[in-house]
Amino acid sequence: MPDEQTGGFEKLPLRHAYPFLATHGLQSEGQLIRLSNNTNRLKRARIAALLKKSGLLDAFVKEFWPHGADNNGDEVERLLRTFDRWTEEGGKDENGEQDDEDPGGEFVLEEHLRDYLEANVHLLEDGMTLWPVGEGQKAVEFSVDENNHRVDILARDKSGTPAVVELKVSRGHEKTIGQSLYYRARIKEILHAPKVRIVIVASEISPELKAAASEVADVSLFEYRISMTVKKV
Repeated sequence: MPDEQTGGFEKLPLRHAYPFLATHGLQSEGQLIRLSNNTNRLKRARIAALLKKSGLLDAFVKEFWPHGADNNGDEVERLLRTFDRWTEEGGKDENGEQDDEDPGGEFVLEEHLRDYLEANVHLLEDGMTLWPVGEGQKAVEFSVDENNHRVDILARDKSGTPAVVELKVSRGHEKTIGQSLYYRARIKEILHAPKVRIVIVASEISPELKAAASEVADVSLFEYRISMTVKKV
C-alpha cells in the first residue's frame, strides 16, 4: 500500500491528479480524460502532458509523486513519450475507444512489446542483435537528438548493417514511415553509416503503411501475434 503522506506512488496517482487539475482550473480537461475509455496508462500519459503544458508538472510531482522524479524523471519521460506516440498516430476522440488495449492477441503496452523484442530481437531476422552501444547508452530507446526523440530499438543485422526498429503495439499507420525516415537519417549521421534499415513491427500493418513502405528502400514490415500455452505441474 503506498504511503499517501510521503507520496510513495510508483505510478502517477490518478486519485490525486484529478483533484489537483480541478484546483488549478483544469477540471473540465481532467474530466474529459477521466471519462474517456483510454487505459489508465494512457490517462496518466495525457495527464502528465497536460500538467507539463500548464507548467504544473513539477509542482504535482513534488507534492504527490516524488517517485516520478527518480532517475532524473525517467517515468515522467516515459509517460510523455507515450503521449507523443499517441498524438503522432492521430489519437482518438476525447471519449473514443482505447488505443493501446486489445484482448485479441496484442500486447497491452508498447513497453511490453519493446521489452519482449529486446530479449528476442533475433526473432525478427536470423542473426539480428542489439546494436553495441557505448557506455551510458542503451540500444533500447536510443536517443537521436536533444528533443528526446528515441528509436524504440537500435539493432544490427548479421551483415553488420544498423536497423531502426519501430514498434506500434496496435495498428501501424503510414505516418510511421515519416518518423522512421527521420530516425534513419539521424542514425546515419550518428553512426556514420552509409546504410540503415528500417524495421516496423505492429499487430496490424495498414494498407496505407504497406503502400508507403513500398516506395522506400530497405524497409521491412512485421505483424506480431502472441499466444499462451499452459502446462500442468
